[in-house]
Amino acid sequence: MIQAPNLNPYMQSQMVPAYMYQQPIPAPNYNAVKIDVHNPNVSAPGAVPQYAQPTMPYYTYPQNQLYSYPQAQTQPYYMPAQQPVLPPAPQTTQPVTAQTIAPAQTQPVAPQPVVVPQPVIQQQNINAPAPMVSQPAAPQETKTAEQPKVEVEQPVVMTPQVDLNAFIAKLTNPDLEVQKNAMEEIANMVNDDPQKATELLDEKVINALNNIINADSSKLAGPTQEQIAARQKLMKGEKMSAADEQLAKTITPMEQSERNKSYAMFTTSIMEKLYGDEVAKLTGSTVPLTELPGAVTIVEQLKNNPNPIVRTSAIESLSYIQQPAYKQDLTTLFTIAKNDQDKNVQDAATAALAKLEQMSQPQEQKAVA
Repeated sequence: MIQAPNLNPYMQSQMVPAYMYQQPIPAPNYNAVKIDVHNPNVSAPGAVPQYAQPTMPYYTYPQNQLYSYPQAQTQPYYMPAQQPVLPPAPQTTQPVTAQTIAPAQTQPVAPQPVVVPQPVIQQQNINAPAPMVSQPAAPQETKTAEQPKVEVEQPVVMTPQVDLNAFIAKLTNPDLEVQKNAMEEIANMVNDDPQKATELLDEKVINALNNIINADSSKLAGPTQEQIAARQKLMKGEKMSAADEQLAKTITPMEQSERNKSYAMFTTSIMEKLYGDEVAKLTGSTVPLTELPGAVTIVEQLKNNPNPIVRTSAIESLSYIQQPAYKQDLTTLFTIAKNDQDKNVQDAATAALAKLEQMSQPQEQKAVA
């Protein structure tokens, strides 16, 4: 569990220093800043795979005719040539002379026309059932080794692991205790299951946290004079009745709102770090400090919030997300806060600057080596 840094002894006892309530607190000037959160597309795990639609039929078979008979070529038929038939010579008793020896004049016989037989074409009855023809059996393949069976897994429909709307409803609930419990749940989820917590990197969640930070608590009921006196006795260790002790430990609505502002800044810094880490995994780049969701809101609280406890929480929240890329900006902010009028704010700024120096020393030693 990511524990928020201990701000001062009062935070452990859920009390506010008495000097905060001796004078009226001026109404703070809050500026709401809207930061668009760009989802880093982490992934997301479990995207539903898309399969291409088949473009070929499931079964392919030959489209040739079932019957394929060889057709012989039809040769033209010609009748053989016939010799003309001569009539027999007449029988005469005349003596043979030169005239009788002369060849007889005969008329040529006209050739007979040649009749070529036409091929007989059988009409096919298309309505007659086709005879069954056995297909040749396919050759059997010899198995050399058993082929492993390929099991096709059905795609799993991924459902959200986090009820985003439920968290948003809790963060926007007017009950300040419900808000506090929701922020603690988010912090625990980021620490225990960061991949699951990435589903909370949503603009609506960041806006809800910013609204908690910028809430105007000046109109809420604060501690009474009797309650302040009971707290002073409790801090000094004086004897007091059970009723006075219970009164001293009771948190007023104004104090709950101020406490939730610190919780919201810590939760925002945790979400900022998760967001920056996911972007670095996907793109290999670092998100600038001013583009982290909610970072501008925390800086405004450090500069303008009249409550020193909230200003201290802002310093510790910014120190949680420190890295070499943010060193220059954070050094400037912490140096200014080191001159704050409140002692607790000064101490928090000094500790944050020392943490920045410790972070940069290993980098410088590595560069020298």
